[in-house]
Amino acid sequence: MRITLFVALAVAALIPASVVAQGNSARETVRCSLNDGPERACLFTDQAGRNGAHRMTFTGPGIRVIFVGRANSGWWSGQLNGKTAMGFERNRGNTVFSTADLGTRFAWWYPSNAHGSY
Repeated sequence: MRITLFVALAVAALIPASVVAQGNSARETVRCSLNDGPERACLFTDQAGRNGAHRMTFTGPGIRVIFVGRANSGWWSGQLNGKTAMGFERNRGNTVFSTADLGTRFAWWYPSNAHGSY
């Protein structure tokens, strides 16, 4: 119970108050990179379900990525564009996903949480 509360508080700290007031859906601009390509601005939409599942959609120039899954202690499991995938949080607000076949790698981060910025 304490761990669940801690995770919920940690996630809530990442989401601006204006987003929390809208319910269980967040929409904002982040930075992203597909297959280790150049970073670019992406529109990030996160729809959180009651059972802890997330549907995260990232759209930008040449990018449309959807991750559907759950988090557990900094690790994510689910599907990336319909393929089995895992993800890990480099640090708060900076996550990297890869499909199980290693064919697709996708990273996203808030500008203030770029890798190496904590």
